[in-house]
Amino acid sequence: MIYAASAAAFWAISGISGQILLQQFSFTANWLVSARMLVSGFVLILISQGSHKGNLFAIFKNPKDALALILFGIFGMYAVQAGFFQTIAFSNASFATIIQFTGPVFIIFYEGFRQRRWPSFQTIFLLLLTFVGILLLATHGNLHQLIVPKMAIIMGLIAALAIAIYSILPRQLISDYGSLSVVGWGMLIGGTFANLIHPFWHPTGTFTLFSVSQFLIVAIVGTALSFFCYSQSLRYISPSLAGILTAVEPLLSLVFSIIIFQMAFGWIEWVGFLMVFCSILLIQKQL
Repeated sequence: MIYAASAAAFWAISGISGQILLQQFSFTANWLVSARMLVSGFVLILISQGSHKGNLFAIFKNPKDALALILFGIFGMYAVQAGFFQTIAFSNASFATIIQFTGPVFIIFYEGFRQRRWPSFQTIFLLLLTFVGILLLATHGNLHQLIVPKMAIIMGLIAALAIAIYSILPRQLISDYGSLSVVGWGMLIGGTFANLIHPFWHPTGTFTLFSVSQFLIVAIVGTALSFFCYSQSLRYISPSLAGILTAVEPLLSLVFSIIIFQMAFGWIEWVGFLMVFCSILLIQKQL
């Protein structure tokens, strides 16, 4: 349980550090994603090789698995990272985290389509609650005015969709090759793709000792260390319990944003946040 809760805390801290880099040191989301994914990927591969003495390149010997890994790296890992940090750039870490948290909604749609079955009445009700909650967060209760930019909502929904792809696409790969290896290679492949968009050797922003420390938090603590903690938690508790414990990430991100950035959060936002948070928790229990 401590491992799972630590993973959630590390993910939340990573979002806060990302917001500091983007909004206080003028780094771009594209550069941050390029550099972060390469560093995180190398660290995860090293951890994987250290903990599982297997063939590091075994996954590439099967063309079908290699293709699935490439698709996972680009449409799963890269899309999640790019969507998340672009959302932070347009809004803040708290909004990015809570809208990304709606990824299970897309999984529900996918499972319904795959099984040719409509969601239950309870699920539809929870989906409506999620939609209304996001609407309250985005409009502050005034449906004629958006409080957050449209691009923040669009990029956040892209991140949420990518979370669904991230969750569905590598299931068999993880079963065959292990989660650390698959996610590590996915990070490297996604990072390579990200560098086609913005090479990491063309940095943006202001480099100081503090900004470098924030980048290390984003790249190592918020990715490699957090995922390692999550993977370790599965050795002691069930995946469903681990998922519930790590679901405190949006709450931690909100608390950190209020403390660090003095973010104003009125009662309407709290209602919207709780509607999204509780409904997605209940949806996750059905998956």
